[in-house]
Amino acid sequence: MPGQPLHIGGESALIAALNRLFGPPPAGVAVGIGDDCAALALAGEDFLLWTVDTLIEGVHFDLAYFSLPQLGRKALAVNLSDIAAMGGEPLYTLLSLGWPRDRDVAGALALGTGLAQAAQEYGVAVIGGDTVAAPGVMITLTLLGRVPRGEMLQRRGALVGDRVYVTGPLGEAAAGLEMLQRGLALEQDLPRSLIEAHLNPRPQLHAGRVLASQRLATALIDLSDGVATDLGHICLASGVGARIPAATAPVSPTVKTAAAHLGLDPLDLALKGGEDYQLLFTSPPEQAPALFQAFAQAGLAPPLPLGEIILGSGVFLETAAGEKEITGQGFDHFRLDL
Repeated sequence: MPGQPLHIGGESALIAALNRLFGPPPAGVAVGIGDDCAALALAGEDFLLWTVDTLIEGVHFDLAYFSLPQLGRKALAVNLSDIAAMGGEPLYTLLSLGWPRDRDVAGALALGTGLAQAAQEYGVAVIGGDTVAAPGVMITLTLLGRVPRGEMLQRRGALVGDRVYVTGPLGEAAAGLEMLQRGLALEQDLPRSLIEAHLNPRPQLHAGRVLASQRLATALIDLSDGVATDLGHICLASGVGARIPAATAPVSPTVKTAAAHLGLDPLDLALKGGEDYQLLFTSPPEQAPALFQAFAQAGLAPPLPLGEIILGSGVFLETAAGEKEITGQGFDHFRLDL
């Protein structure tokens, strides 16, 4: 009897099935499958954070609008965002590079140049890896970081009554990708900053450390797949639900401008588009004064209110017409409507 097609359960179901297959983590693993990083309880006062991400040509990027140095930078940035989502700081990375036999090796070195520049900027050492022939460009980075044991944040921990915040406006990267895919990169009526948001995301490491070191958040995740999916991960891990008022969602004016030009719903770009690589976190309402003060003292833009944690399960968008569930409606590798 044939098995169930992957798209029916989606990416989360596949991860859950693999988790059951692999079994519980051994002693010494503080966090296993199901968060932004694994965390190992090694000797000393820190947890070792361990994450991996892969970018594949034709799935995650198109070299028609991505330069190879930009690709090298972004490959590290998406891994750094996972470290930020645990409140940690990065240390070392390994590179696995798949490169087509028929393409100039100078391109691989250009990609490496972008990676090296980003690594220097963020204080990361590239210490090894692997190279293989591949049908298209494929880049996988494994990143190690650390976080003090008493400070690590996870997806679980959100409590009913907590406020939900993000570290920056939503939907810019998704709008930028739409512009690139439609060949509108040079359109004068559309902000160039949106394209930059997609090509060159800025991992929120500083904000993650502020939240962790001052214990200002109850749960934390980075926004790679969109609020509808990533806030859903927090809700599932924490055993709670979430409500987002549509009228006050932090959609930037540039996204609204682009959405009108593109014929898209700006709220869809903001909540379902993905690749913002901002941090989404929950925090008790009584912590708000300390939270905003800490961000100001750290030279960070104030966090933007998004919604609240409620009883129940799932993510709900509150509109003038009533509430509708949007859980899991962000990016999913295995959903057929993408």
